[in-house]
Amino acid sequence: MVARGRRMTRNGERGLTLLELIIVIGILVLLLGIGASGLSNLSSTQLRTQTNRMAAALRHTYSRTVATGLYMRMVLDFEADAYEVQASAIPVFIYLEEDAKWRAALEGQREKDIEDGVAIVDTRADFKPDNVIPKVTMEKGIQIDSVLIAGDTDPVSGGQASIHFFPNGFVEPAMIYVSDGDGEFRTLILNPLTGKVTHRPGKVDPARDFGEPDKVEEEGQ
Repeated sequence: MVARGRRMTRNGERGLTLLELIIVIGILVLLLGIGASGLSNLSSTQLRTQTNRMAAALRHTYSRTVATGLYMRMVLDFEADAYEVQASAIPVFIYLEEDAKWRAALEGQREKDIEDGVAIVDTRADFKPDNVIPKVTMEKGIQIDSVLIAGDTDPVSGGQASIHFFPNGFVEPAMIYVSDGDGEFRTLILNPLTGKVTHRPGKVDPARDFGEPDKVEEEGQ
């Protein structure tokens, strides 16, 4: 006699009841949910780790250019999801025509270079990789999405973009967006007068006064 609720196959082997099948499916769904949650947490951890590493590189570049007197830049490579710090002993100057105050800040460095006998050139400086801060490629799945540099209308998201650091303690105001490739973003905001890097979750829109000298001076105090 076969017990109620049980089902026998033709070979006499016991089959699954509907209740048992539902329980098995429920367990599988639970395991899949735990796995997906684990992967999401891992992705978020990788994103935080990689943005922290980039922020440390930005701060170190700022300190290094002030300490050594070298003109430096961080080059962001969006195709390779990598960044590299380069240095030049030859001055490079960036003028924002719409902003006389930034021009004045840069002219202060220009006057110092003239006093020190450094040649002023209008062409691009001779940048070479800085071996102190090696080239970094993001972990698999982590993407350098884009960067907004003061003076640009829209963020740059293709090819390469450079953030310049100057020996007088000035760095181009910038917002760097990093993504896990699955919709989660973190934003790094670079203060041009202190080199401080602020972390923000998500893809933060720039403030209306982003990059304006008066606002930056106030934040830097």
